[in-house]
Amino acid sequence: MQSLVLKLGMDEYTNLAISSFLCQMNTRVNKAVYNFILRDYEHLKMLRKAIEIILDEDIERPQISVLGKLGNNLDAKGNWDFDQESELNAYWNKVLKEKVNFGVFPHTEFGSLFIAGALASQFLFDISGRPLGSMSAGPYGILRGLGITEDKVNFYLKALKKGHLLLLVRHTFQQTQLIEEKLEKLG
Repeated sequence: MQSLVLKLGMDEYTNLAISSFLCQMNTRVNKAVYNFILRDYEHLKMLRKAIEIILDEDIERPQISVLGKLGNNLDAKGNWDFDQESELNAYWNKVLKEKVNFGVFPHTEFGSLFIAGALASQFLFDISGRPLGSMSAGPYGILRGLGITEDKVNFYLKALKKGHLLLLVRHTFQQTQLIEEKLEKLG
């Protein structure tokens, strides 16, 4: 663990923070029981339809998050335009039918990513001035920390890298089963 962190060339405080987080995450992966649905959608239209199905259910509102890759919308300085970020935030507030947490962050392997919804605070958690999601193992560690299996995390991160949008839904076991059945019919 230490050699991996040190090779990244981070300062001692960052090394300690990441090591601590990963150690805590490791203990939670096997012990925590979460009821998550994780799906990928190549097209925004299908993702929106899936969200409509979830929100149309006559159940207590689940926690919904969307993780996606932005196109080449960065200017020459590498800065994300505030107006575009505000527009995306407003868009996801509308789609998810509530005011949601939202953020944009860079990632060396995936490019510019955005997160909207309940998990935004985890991806945007500040470690030495950088969002956790922007660190090389950030998205992987966060998803594993939610109790999602290594194989599934790797599969969905490959889809994210290809430009797919990831939908994460958290609810009770019974409700996630009902939601999964509805989503299976969608295709």
